[in-house]
Amino acid sequence: MKWYVIGHLLLVPVVVPGFMAAQSPPQHVGGAALPILAGISLLTAVVVAWVAGRGQSFRWWLLLARTAVLLGLCAAAVALTRSQVEPGALRATMEEPADPYAKWMVTSMLEIPAAGLTAMVFFLVVRWWGRRYSALPPRGRQSADMPGRPSRPIMPEPGEIWLAMVPYREGTGEESQHYCVVVSRHERHAGVLQITSQNKDARRDHIRIPNDGWDEVSGKDHWMEIGVPLREVPYEKFLTVSPQGRCPATTWEQIRAAHATEFADQPDQPDQPEPAMVPEPPTGWRKLTRHVRSSSTP
Repeated sequence: MKWYVIGHLLLVPVVVPGFMAAQSPPQHVGGAALPILAGISLLTAVVVAWVAGRGQSFRWWLLLARTAVLLGLCAAAVALTRSQVEPGALRATMEEPADPYAKWMVTSMLEIPAAGLTAMVFFLVVRWWGRRYSALPPRGRQSADMPGRPSRPIMPEPGEIWLAMVPYREGTGEESQHYCVVVSRHERHAGVLQITSQNKDARRDHIRIPNDGWDEVSGKDHWMEIGVPLREVPYEKFLTVSPQGRCPATTWEQIRAAHATEFADQPDQPDQPEPAMVPEPPTGWRKLTRHVRSSSTP
């Protein structure tokens, strides 16, 4: 149903003028109405392209390119649908001379689902490509701070807050996008504690973690699980090329106290989280991309 609505919004500049022309007497859309209809279609395409690429490194040019591709595919779907419907199938369903309103009804009932199906396929392909891209080794990714330049490999370090696909504890193999605190490093994965924005004050296995700027979207404190087994996140499941920020010192002390065994197994862990391996100033681009990447984090 939602893809039908999306298809309708994408084809507003086509459907509405066709509906007006099918009236008796025919009416025409003009003046400021045409730019408004075109704006609705363009905004819908931008939103679909942005949501499809959510969780990936944000690029303005890539968003615009995806928007143009989606609009082009929808136009091609409409042209293909009309070529198949007219004149044979349409004439077979209506008496001659064809009723303009009935003709508009038949064509719109086929064109709108075609546009919706095109948008759905576009969305799924972009999401699939994003998951494939996020599985590449860190050395092959591009930096979000310097678009177009190869990023230096930055591995998650204990004491850093990252955005990652964190597995569920039920062991079902499912995972979801969350902030997390890296507690330990291993050869192929990192041990993390999941962060959530849901209020967990009533639970003993969660503590409040201050928001020291690592979540600039909400600006609010979050809650972090503690005293539970660490979740294992493979390095390719980390969604960004650099950490969101540092774990607050008071929270890090609580983590060390609650997970003393984990730190005993790794004696080289620092008492306080060290500065980032590759410190870089949070440029305006970095802040913008962080807003886009983390807007859907639970």
